[in-house]
Amino acid sequence: MQTLQARVLAARRFKQTGFALVIILATAFVAISQTQITTGTIQGTVVDTNAGIVPGANVEIKNLETNLTKTLTTDEGGRFVALALPPGKYSVTISKQGFATAVAESLELTVGQAMTLPVTMSVSGVQERVTIAAAGAVDVVKTESSTTLNQTTVSTTPILGRKFENLLTLTPGVSVVQGPDGDEITFAGQRGVFNNVSFDGGDYNNGFFGEQLGGQRAAIDIPLDAVKEFQVVATGATAEFGRTAGGIINVIPKSGTNQIHGSAFYFQRLEALTANTSDGKPLDGFHREQFGGTVGGPIKQNKAFYFLAFEGIREALTRANLSDPIGAPCPVSAPTIIANEALINASSDCQRLALINFMRTTRNQEEGLPIEHPIRNYAFLAKTDINVTNANLLTISYNYDYSKNTNQTFDVATYGNSANGIEGGSKINNFNVNLFSTVSPTKLNEAHFSYTRELRPRAAVASNVPADTAMGFATTFRFGAPFFLQPAVDELLWRTDLKDNFTIVRANHTIKFGGEWLHSLNDQVFRGFFTGRYIFDSVTGFLRYASPAAPGGFGPRTIECTNSVTGAFVSWVTSPTPCPAGSGAAGPLLLYLQNGISTGIAGVPLPGRPPSATRTTHSLPRISGRYDPILL
Repeated sequence: MQTLQARVLAARRFKQTGFALVIILATAFVAISQTQITTGTIQGTVVDTNAGIVPGANVEIKNLETNLTKTLTTDEGGRFVALALPPGKYSVTISKQGFATAVAESLELTVGQAMTLPVTMSVSGVQERVTIAAAGAVDVVKTESSTTLNQTTVSTTPILGRKFENLLTLTPGVSVVQGPDGDEITFAGQRGVFNNVSFDGGDYNNGFFGEQLGGQRAAIDIPLDAVKEFQVVATGATAEFGRTAGGIINVIPKSGTNQIHGSAFYFQRLEALTANTSDGKPLDGFHREQFGGTVGGPIKQNKAFYFLAFEGIREALTRANLSDPIGAPCPVSAPTIIANEALINASSDCQRLALINFMRTTRNQEEGLPIEHPIRNYAFLAKTDINVTNANLLTISYNYDYSKNTNQTFDVATYGNSANGIEGGSKINNFNVNLFSTVSPTKLNEAHFSYTRELRPRAAVASNVPADTAMGFATTFRFGAPFFLQPAVDELLWRTDLKDNFTIVRANHTIKFGGEWLHSLNDQVFRGFFTGRYIFDSVTGFLRYASPAAPGGFGPRTIECTNSVTGAFVSWVTSPTPCPAGSGAAGPLLLYLQNGISTGIAGVPLPGRPPSATRTTHSLPRISGRYDPILL
């Protein structure tokens, strides 16, 4: 094997700072399409039975779970708008002297929704209550193409792995395709890197692959029972989202209420209840436990609330790999290149045994053992909501995720024990703060801060075979540390997101402006081809090449001679002995890479370049805007 004389270290460091000024200006004919990222709006116009406007009516909007109450008065046009309402169930009560009180009960408000209530008050000289039909409470001003999956959908739809991202395919135009880091979400065929994922109002994107934090390596990244609802915006997203050419995934976590609620679950999948694989073999040693629970309630009635959620996954699976015969069993228990070359060429199982025996005797490495594939994944979320005053609502959330998947880089039957990697242990820390301040009945300020830190290490499994070695370009026998994990990949992302939006309601118009400061730093150290990448044309070619040097085609100067016209095998020689007349060198080493340098057939690798490091800084200013009337 090639020594570590040639090495590569590619270090990538990306630093990104963005500042966005959002002034919401557009034509007066465009209706308000998105209220707030994490909240919703209830609005309406109050008229009498003759369609005359009713100014000065008292409007009380109450959250039925937390008793959060907003009191408004209809303006001279009979209009009212309640901004920044957390998603949930509400009642709306409209009253005025001389009119019957109008009540709308149990209205379900979802994230981003602008619910418009048609309210008609009848003249009455006595105390009277008239119920407004909830069916009339619709969002008639939405212009973007979006779908909201509410709490009922999230909690009742069966999902095999309980990963909320799998629910996205229930929405139009969304599918899952193969991406650079596994499965990725695509909107109408757009690349996944163009998407924007938001969690509790903050940036929840991985800085390197452009997917959600944790990507596809974590079985779960947010406890499913912690998700209240999420909004999927395929096209037409408003300016305050920004930074996307694809779709937007806006996830809202649950909150505590005035009542203590909790849940617990335990799911188990067993080998005895699981179907065989496509080749008819059972899933040996398979079991998967997924467990967790939630609890939420009041810290102080009507004032402060808490919510906690936890979910864990423990999975085990054993693959036979090279411990199982391949085809007809080899008649020799330990074939060698000296004594059994013809037999090795003719039998796949003899090739398996010859390679296992060679690695055991020359490298003290066992390559024919069953391979364990354990998965450990734990996710935790904590959230508190505090009604600081009647005009100020503060929400704080913290999400943590840990995942470690051993031998999860590959699952190929002809790969040895050394040809695999460890994904993790990865850690996600995500902290969000939102403050909604009602300056006046017609003015609202939304302030947000988030801090995210994601550590995603990858490493080759420990072995005595340092170099990535394969017996051909197609899927075949393979041993050693994968060339892209030699010996490890270190990735660290941290991000700070600070933004503020201010909304002003003027008659039937809404003006919204704000700014965002986003700072991202992504450090990745990629030691590609650190110990080399060997590709041989055959098992016998590898065994000859890796044997001690000797005449007749043994050692690292082995040359396979083939007929220059027909390509038929002619003989083995050891350089500097030339190939016979009419033949030329064709192997056995088809490719050798170290530090990304190709050396051709049986060549001597060039000296490795010194480690290099790059640091890229991006400044991404963004100016956009929209002006929206409230069409009632």
